[in-house]
Amino acid sequence: MLITIVTVCFNSERTIARTIESVLGQTYGEVEYIVIDGCSNDRTLDIVRSYEARIREKGYSFKLVSEPDKGMYDAMNKGIAMASGDCVGLLNSDDWYEPEALEMVVDSFGKHSDADIVMGAIRIYNGDHTFIKKARDRRYKTSRDFNHPAMFVKSECYRQVGPYGTGNVHDDYGWYLRAMKQGRHTVITDEILTNYPTGGAGSYKSLKNTIERIGTKYKVYKENGYSKLYFLECVVQELGKFLLLKN
Repeated sequence: MLITIVTVCFNSERTIARTIESVLGQTYGEVEYIVIDGCSNDRTLDIVRSYEARIREKGYSFKLVSEPDKGMYDAMNKGIAMASGDCVGLLNSDDWYEPEALEMVVDSFGKHSDADIVMGAIRIYNGDHTFIKKARDRRYKTSRDFNHPAMFVKSECYRQVGPYGTGNVHDDYGWYLRAMKQGRHTVITDEILTNYPTGGAGSYKSLKNTIERIGTKYKVYKENGYSKLYFLECVVQELGKFLLLKN
């Protein structure tokens, strides 16, 4: 199985090297690596280009695009459209994989031939504290069970479900709800695949931002036909993040 990893970045000079090193450190070798840059004006592109020789020496195919985009999900859509792999993982420029992450993903797909999606656990870094967030696949859908940084999707599934929306910070979860509505099969592994530091677009902390996120999260439930009661789920989760997460 060829796995395509897509990293989207913009002005990520502080973290992009760690992200790339984690891809290079994989125990699984059938990899295509695509970096989609949004015209960074810091050293991000220089750092990415400095790794190109090592990436190719590892035996990976490599593509780099730097051009304006309409935001993170637009950049992800570009990378997915360019992917040649059997499945695609999206690794943001401040996240990093565990060394055996891709090997465990391939193993899960191998054991479940009908799987469209494999999703694992993530280790979250919240200031000086870390905790594990496991994915789950329950009848009652909630983003508390959803780990986008540890989600790997068959390319055929991406083609059939369609691209991410580009106007909502929760468009990753909106895509997943759309996939579930179409009857796509998710396999869950409790293995930690990805390390995720808080502080990105999905966890910026302010009361105004929290109120906005309640509305935008509820929008993705509503668009996918879920009950109005899910508004309460959005309130509880976003207020919990506001109280517990550090910037």
